[in-house]
Amino acid sequence: MEIREATGPVEDVGAEILVLFHPEDEPSPRGRLGRVDWILCGALSRLRSRRKFAGEWGATALLSPEGKLRAGMVLVVGLGRQADLSLVTLYRLSYLAAHTVLHLGCRRVAMEPPFRAFPRETPTHVRQAFLDGFLAELRRGRPETSFSVTLLPPPNGA
Repeated sequence: MEIREATGPVEDVGAEILVLFHPEDEPSPRGRLGRVDWILCGALSRLRSRRKFAGEWGATALLSPEGKLRAGMVLVVGLGRQADLSLVTLYRLSYLAAHTVLHLGCRRVAMEPPFRAFPRETPTHVRQAFLDGFLAELRRGRPETSFSVTLLPPPNGA
């Protein structure tokens, strides 16, 4: 298992799949997800306006960047309502995200743990709690596979 930190903008991060998160009670994508949505000409915003993806806990949207990003696919995972989030739900969400990545057959993954959804936790704590579950599920699901995980840093380098 190779884990590394991304240094450039989200559109320059190479991976088979880019995993990002969207809370249900956020009316439009923000942060890096907002940037990706903008680059993809509002693909996620259109899904939201058509009520096909609202960010409910565990819901997923798979987007094709069609060469606009270095990532081959973008997986957006719903966080649910922020008031319902806890470190336990974060850990469960990490399993769900890993299970989806395994199902898609991806080995090179880039992601931004959902830092903004946990403003009272340190970014280091959110990162570790998420990675613990995510990596454990990858290893359990495909113990013989070598994965590469690239982590995007917290917003503003916090």
